[in-house]
Amino acid sequence: MEKDKNAFSSVVGFLLTAIGFAVGVGSIWRFPYVLGENGGALFLIAYVAIIVVIGVPLLTAEIAMGFKTQKSAVLAYKELAPNKFWHIGGYMHLAAGILIISYTLPIYAWILKYLVHTASGGFSAMNTEQVSGFFTTFIADRWQVTLFAVVNIALNAFVVSGGVEKGIERITKILLPLLGVIMVVLIVAGLRLPGSGAGISFLLKPDPSKFSLASMQTALGQAFFAVGIGMLASMVFGSYIKNPKENIGKNSSIICGALVCAGLMAGFMIFPVLFASGLEPAAGPGLTFIVLPNVFNRVPGGNILGTLFYVGFYIAAVTSSAGVMEAVVGLLMDQFKLTRKKALSITVAFMSVIGIVCIFSDAVFGFLDMFENDYLLTLGALCIAIFVGWVWGIDEFIAAANVKSNFSKAWLKLTVKYVSPIVILFIFISSFF
Repeated sequence: MEKDKNAFSSVVGFLLTAIGFAVGVGSIWRFPYVLGENGGALFLIAYVAIIVVIGVPLLTAEIAMGFKTQKSAVLAYKELAPNKFWHIGGYMHLAAGILIISYTLPIYAWILKYLVHTASGGFSAMNTEQVSGFFTTFIADRWQVTLFAVVNIALNAFVVSGGVEKGIERITKILLPLLGVIMVVLIVAGLRLPGSGAGISFLLKPDPSKFSLASMQTALGQAFFAVGIGMLASMVFGSYIKNPKENIGKNSSIICGALVCAGLMAGFMIFPVLFASGLEPAAGPGLTFIVLPNVFNRVPGGNILGTLFYVGFYIAAVTSSAGVMEAVVGLLMDQFKLTRKKALSITVAFMSVIGIVCIFSDAVFGFLDMFENDYLLTLGALCIAIFVGWVWGIDEFIAAANVKSNFSKAWLKLTVKYVSPIVILFIFISSFF
């Protein structure tokens, strides 16, 4: 039967898939920059503390809901709290999942274009102004961006069409180790360049003058988005774990630990080579699509290093987007008893319509980005925290997650039931000011 295919072959397959989902584009270009701009080591300490306090507990809670019920989001809520309205939260998670793989399509198209252009040596003959102009010209060519977006959708659909074990699990088992190798190669190459030490200082030197309450809010937002709470995938992946004795708390800690390591490796991959080239860092798209091509033009073997970087960047992107896409397909199959083919077709249709609208309308892209991050994900995480801590029951949750350590049990009780809702409400309220 179709449902029998919705299972990971092993806990390793689950962990790699979940890590691939978590390690997305935010870990490659956003985390290193905000780390350097918000106090270096001070920001890192705050970020890790937030991951421990809110990330691990809520990830454990979300995975445990799917694991306990062996159902996707809406049906999981219904089983754990029958005859109540909480299943609406499942539809909120579904909306968050569909939006995140749809409105971000322009970014995936940019990465693919830059991968092709770098590999073909297209940037090597350009000066600084021409590289900057290339990005501006490309993103204004909406039809070309659409073409690369369609290629990205096709690649993701191909992965998800194979089912869990032969699709998303198999691809992450191949691509995630490859991403690790590429990052190590780029780190070693960058650290060998004269002047690379300034990049290390930018990342890790404690700078109290750059750390403030705003830095804490940035750390909260970065951790929240990176872990992917309320984005549907973790709950659906939990329903794919078939070993009833699996320790969900331990696995969540491994996933969050890998997420922090990936962000740090991205920083060591990008900034030593950037500072060695004599260029200044920039935020977001400016760093990845304007500054870095100039960097690779200035260092020995830059064309090869640049190609490796964009290959790694796209691996991070595709393992993340395919992971969420699998979760959406899994929910549609579970909720509406659809075949994988029909569920995938519906998912691709939503992605195509929303994504192409965002390619042609910067205003829609900006609105959906704001709506997803400031409302859907925040409220989805708050829903999970309150539901698990106060409705399903904290003791039932801990027993379902197979947590063994008494300290871990006490910690989960404190953080899920009390700390997480307060922190999430703080994030939500602060977004209005």
